[in-house]
Amino acid sequence: MLSSTALPRLDGRTILVTGANAGIGYWCAEILAARGARVLLGCRSVERAEVAVSAIRAHVPDADLSVVQVDLGSLASIAAAASALHERVDAVICNAGVKAADRATRTVDGLDLMVGTNALGHFALLAQLGGVLADDARVVAVGSLAHRFAQIDPPTLAQPWTGASLRQYGRSKAALMALTFELDRRWRGTARSALCAHPGYAVDPLTPHRDGLADVSSVTRALAALSRPLVQGKDAGAAPIVHATVGADATGGDYWGPGGLLEFRGAPTRVRASEQVRSRDVGAELWSVAEELTGVRFAV
Repeated sequence: MLSSTALPRLDGRTILVTGANAGIGYWCAEILAARGARVLLGCRSVERAEVAVSAIRAHVPDADLSVVQVDLGSLASIAAAASALHERVDAVICNAGVKAADRATRTVDGLDLMVGTNALGHFALLAQLGGVLADDARVVAVGSLAHRFAQIDPPTLAQPWTGASLRQYGRSKAALMALTFELDRRWRGTARSALCAHPGYAVDPLTPHRDGLADVSSVTRALAALSRPLVQGKDAGAAPIVHATVGADATGGDYWGPGGLLEFRGAPTRVRASEQVRSRDVGAELWSVAEELTGVRFAV
């Protein structure tokens, strides 16, 4: 897990973390709260979000937390959440996402479930937060190693997916990353910035126990300990994302991840994103397609 001494105090700063009720999102929220940030837990289920709140407060008693109900797979829910936010937001961690789904599964708006939730949902949310984002706001998209195995074809994003689920997930993360790098280009000349980060290979059996979160047996944990030289827990996986969010040396257009072998585990460091997600042409075309598919104009 990222050492608390490596992070600045974050008193007075408000950070929205989507999907903060479990996994990487939960650990981002706990780490940030421990450094004094006010953390907004953006979650589809208020009940699961409250479980996460209790877990955080069990370890950070004075944590300043609030729940924002938002379903990234529903454009109506996104609009309602954005309109209900009236406090300044200093940073947004775009973490919520669907990792596996049937090829035919769609969002309530008829979009591919993974692309519609992981990429387009965050695009629509950020587009409607303009009024509350701080002048120096930082947006961090949680990417994935899987983006390197994906190809983005913007005009086909609305079409049903026919390939493997892992490639479908990689495509959704690649789209999110490409949109984030494009956002940073459009924010150039302002104090705002957008960047990406990924957690490496992070697994529950190597993650510290938290009440209400993924329950792992002691036997499974003991067996998983043998894999620690290669992979890491989700608390450590959150470290590159947190660093990208608040690190003094993290800047717009960066991509952060673990610095170890194959980027599976290790201390946060700058890593390489694929040429396609960094492409200006792909980013600009994807931006136009995202506005069309979501019906939301993202003015920057």
